[in-house]
Order: sequence, then C-alpha cells, then structure tokens
Amino acid sequence: MKYVYLFIIYAGGLVLSSLGLALIIQSGLGVGPGDSVAVGLSMHLPITVGSVMIIAFIILLLVNAWLEKKRPQYESLIPIIIRGRTVDLFLYGWLENVEYEMWWAQWGIFTLGLIATAVGVAVYLRTPFPRIPLDHFMMIMNEKTNQSKSSVRIYSESGMALIGFLLGAPVGLGTLIVALLLGPFIQWSYQVARPIASLWLDTSPSPQKKA
Repeated sequence: MKYVYLFIIYAGGLVLSSLGLALIIQSGLGVGPGDSVAVGLSMHLPITVGSVMIIAFIILLLVNAWLEKKRPQYESLIPIIIRGRTVDLFLYGWLENVEYEMWWAQWGIFTLGLIATAVGVAVYLRTPFPRIPLDHFMMIMNEKTNQSKSSVRIYSESGMALIGFLLGAPVGLGTLIVALLLGPFIQWSYQVARPIASLWLDTSPSPQKKA
C-alpha cells in the first residue's frame, strides 16, 4: 500500500513541476532554459511544447543509457508522458488565455512557477519511481563530475538557454534567473523532502546489528 501512496506523491510532484514550468512560460518574463529549446522548436514545427518535450526526452533517455552503459530505462516513458501532456494541459488549457498586465503580477506568477518547479522536481526525485531523463541526466552528471546538483543544473541549463535563444525562443531576464536559481532551489527542496524517502527505504536494523 505504501507504494500506492508513493506513486501519488510521485505523480503529484511531476504535475506540480509541470504547472511551475507553464507558469514561468506564461509570465512573459522569459522561458526556463530547458523549456526554451522546446518552445523554440514548437515555434518552427506544427507541434505543441509538450510534444517536443516528449520527443526530446526520449532522445535524452537513449543518451543516458549510453553514458551509464546500461539498457535504456523504458519505464521513464511514464514520467515523460505525464510531463509532456500536463505541460500542454496547462499551457493550452487552463492558462492559455491568462494575461498578466501588471509587472508585480508577472513577477508573482514567475516566482510561484519557480518555486513550484523546484518543489515538484525535488518531491518526485525522492520517490523510487523512474525519473524524467533530464533530471536523471542531472543525477548522472552529479555522480560523474562530483559536482553538486545545483552546479550541474546551472551548467546544463545555461547551455540549453543558448540553444533556445538561437531558435528564437523568448529568452529574457526570467531565463537567467531560472538558470541561476532553479538548481539551488531544487537542492534545498530535495533536502527538505528527505522524509519522503523514509517511506520506502528499509530503515530496519540488519540481523547483524540485532545480534
């Protein structure tokens, strides 16, 4: 039964992070670095942002498998589809016609989106279920380079922001803020979300410790 609860937490974290990404995009202050590539490609192709994300994540899934010298984690298709479809649900559904004319409303939505993204990612990473390839890539690079999660996130997202800019995506001040702050926010949220891991990690003493 605990895995049912964990999956609900897992799915909730994914949906929360999707909402955060959509809020950042809709704020009009500049899309997130990773999303700038998807937004830029969707401007040139007749497909949605979420569909571009799904395609890109599948490619990254294969890259991760090559880096780890393991089979592709096909189970990661679960979070890939959840992320892609829920981002589209928010962008082209609930938030499509929402406009923020006042500067303080824009920054409020942007800040809320940044926090929601960080908390959502940290929460779902604390569960034992498959990760979105981008987040799994971050964890792989964290282990291979011995850098913190926040540093790896900053480096990778700065590169994606450049690609998004070249594709014509609305890269702005908000993009820079996300590149600099999302990693540290995820790092902090990941530590706060530590109790989630205790729901599935076996913390009972081993037979040797009992003796």
